[in-house]
Amino acid sequence: MKTLIPALALGAFAAAAAAQEGAKPAAKAEKAPKIAVIDMARISAESLLGKSYATRIDALRNEIEAERTKKQNELNKLDTTLKALQDDIEKQATVLSPEALEKKRQDLVKRGRDRQAFLEDGQQDLQRMQERAQQQAQTLNGEFQVKIKPHVDAVAKDKGIDILLDAASSMVITKDFDISQDVIVKADDAERAKPKAAAPAAKPPAAPSPTPTPSVKD
Repeated sequence: MKTLIPALALGAFAAAAAAQEGAKPAAKAEKAPKIAVIDMARISAESLLGKSYATRIDALRNEIEAERTKKQNELNKLDTTLKALQDDIEKQATVLSPEALEKKRQDLVKRGRDRQAFLEDGQQDLQRMQERAQQQAQTLNGEFQVKIKPHVDAVAKDKGIDILLDAASSMVITKDFDISQDVIVKADDAERAKPKAAAPAAKPPAAPSPTPTPSVKD
């Protein structure tokens, strides 16, 4: 009996310890991160801020197209002149003196060289314009990203977003995760709240010049 009592006591202690462990509250589960998606292309296309930058970028593109059209029209005129000169040489080849015919041919060659030089210079000018416009477009896009970021951060904070994914590199199953519209609304509200630039004050009308007093003759 003496050897049995300690064994029973030890068994009872172990059962009590197990019961106490089961009574302890479960460890608090870690909070799952809240994820959302944002479509920057949509924000750029639909927000007032994005549209203002798109207008400026379109102006750069239109400037290049206008210059390209101008140079193409001038090139067409040169081609027309060359064609007319070529036709004139062919028509008068039998009636002109060898000296006069050679002079016209030299003129044709010179105009052809001028046309080629104009073409090459024009292509280089357009290339420089495109490179300059590309740099300006990148600068404008950078400015847009800087200005839109506070609105993105504000929406993410309001909604308790922990992780924000770019819609361009993710698959959205439901639109409930897309906060793009919220960012557009917040950015547009901020744009509308900005004070509009005051129109230049109209110049006051010039004061009429004093009418000279007629002199009285004796």
